[in-house]
This record gives sequence, C-alpha cells and structure tokens, in this order.
Amino acid sequence: MRTILSAIFVSAVFLTSPGGAFAAGGYIQASSLEDQIVKEANKPQPVTMKSTDAAKGIKNNNGVVLLDQTGTYFTVVGVQVGSRGGTGLVRLWFQTNGKDVDNTNCEQTVPNPEFTTVMISQGVAEYKKGDKINAMMSGSAPGIGFVYKKPSGEPAVPSVIFSAWKID
Repeated sequence: MRTILSAIFVSAVFLTSPGGAFAAGGYIQASSLEDQIVKEANKPQPVTMKSTDAAKGIKNNNGVVLLDQTGTYFTVVGVQVGSRGGTGLVRLWFQTNGKDVDNTNCEQTVPNPEFTTVMISQGVAEYKKGDKINAMMSGSAPGIGFVYKKPSGEPAVPSVIFSAWKID
C-alpha cells in the first residue's frame, strides 16, 4: 500500500510541476450574451464577446483575443445559429492578426425563423506572443446569425463561446 501511495504522490508531483505533462500555459473562455445578427448580406462582420468567463494570461478585448506567449494553441469557437426573422446561410471562421485563416470556415443553413443549432470551428496553430485571434461571421441574408437565449430556471445559452489554451 505504501508503494502505491508513493507512486501516486510522485506522479501527481510530476504532472503538476512546471515541466510536467499537464503544465498549464495560458487559457481563456469568453462568451457573448447578445444576439449577433447579419446586418448586410455577404458582408463579413467581427464576432464580439463582452464576457471573459475564465482566463490565465490571455486577454479578451470584446472578441479580439491577445495571446501572451509564443507556442501552439488549440482554439474553438461554438455559436448558437438561429434567426431573428430571416432565413439563409450563416458562416463562421477565424482570423489571426486581421487575416482570414485558411480552412476554418464553416456554414449552416437556417431554413426557417424557429430553427437553432450549434456550429463549431476549431483548430491547432502556432502563434507568436502578441498575436491576435478573432472570429468572423457572414450570412446570405439579414436577420440570421448567432442568437442568445435565457431559458427560465436554467443557465443562459450564449450566442458565442470561444475557448483557447496553450498546448505547448
């Protein structure tokens, strides 16, 4: 029993040490409690996030995420696609330092005004200290986009949830 407890203790110390397997880099989770609806068809617009739900080192400036360390990061943005009266196709993608990131766009059709679904874009990339990451959206018609909901007696359904963490 003593050997097992010693092994558990040594493993825990190793994993939580600065060089251990689970050493934490920076991380962030940000969200939006506001609708983000297409104003003009096929015109890209930035995705905003006024809430920083959790963060270590990484900063959120209303949807523009500033990285504090050079390294490899996993990023994911999830949105609640829906309508405020329109129908059509909604798109979501990443930008780095104001430039569109290849192969990050995704799209979802909103077939009727009552429709909602979750759409996700994610990726792994090398970044430099000071790089800025943000999400962009567009749609084929006004009135569609990302919708916020607050069910009675339950947590909110944010229009956007963005997470990023340094993986090495």
